[in-house]
Amino acid sequence: MLKLILEAFISISGITAASGIVYQDRQIHIVSDNCNYIYSYHIADQKLSKTVLLRTDPMENIAKAAKMDLESITFDGSHYYLYGSGSTPNRNNRFIWDGKTVLQEDYSKIYSSLMEKFSISKEDFNIEGVVHLKDKILFFNRGNGPKGTNAILEYHPLSPGQSRCIPIELPKLNGISTGFSDATLVGNEIYFIATAEDAKSTYLDGEIGGSLLGKIPSDLSGKPETFEIPEKHKFEGITLKEKTAQSLVFLLCEDTDSEDDHMTIYSLQVSN
Repeated sequence: MLKLILEAFISISGITAASGIVYQDRQIHIVSDNCNYIYSYHIADQKLSKTVLLRTDPMENIAKAAKMDLESITFDGSHYYLYGSGSTPNRNNRFIWDGKTVLQEDYSKIYSSLMEKFSISKEDFNIEGVVHLKDKILFFNRGNGPKGTNAILEYHPLSPGQSRCIPIELPKLNGISTGFSDATLVGNEIYFIATAEDAKSTYLDGEIGGSLLGKIPSDLSGKPETFEIPEKHKFEGITLKEKTAQSLVFLLCEDTDSEDDHMTIYSLQVSN
């Protein structure tokens, strides 16, 4: 049984609706689901900078119907990849950032092919976490649609025919079903978070029942182990901060479903 200790790590002003996070080289990179920037917080000098992904008016606090809904960010060692949720037609963007330049890609055909191949309806398709492995991409579909489809979609870009869908059963928290909200790779294991939100919709928000931490082998063999995270937070992003012989320390960001631009990043220490 893992022991989880949750603590406030740092407060940052200037970001709303945080939905994904990557810690790298003493910087925290954050994506928001209603903004068109990638935010970078330099821990040493406590400064926040932002990089334009797509120019629109407005750039922040974009209305739900118009936002790109960027829900995940992952790092492969050289590039950052940001993904839209795919839950509506304007949420199909992927951005690639090398720290200097930004490349925008339309992922609508890939998302549509995954929905068709695995018989996932538009109402049930909602990508909330992404992990890049050597020859494949793992998409974590959040089960907050009508059918509650929590699943990991293993996509093979060079050989799409090998792609597969692995349905994942997740426990309830406080009587509310949970759905994937992000994932990160640690060695040969994937650690993920899932939130309990009382709304059977990929579009609408609902009552928050808390979040859980889970882990599963990166080859997706076996069932995941899950553990309840203390307190009732809607955690939307997870990244590894440090690894020791005794424990792992993750950083978590949350979406408070408000326009408050003052956010807290939490540390989650995980040990046996």
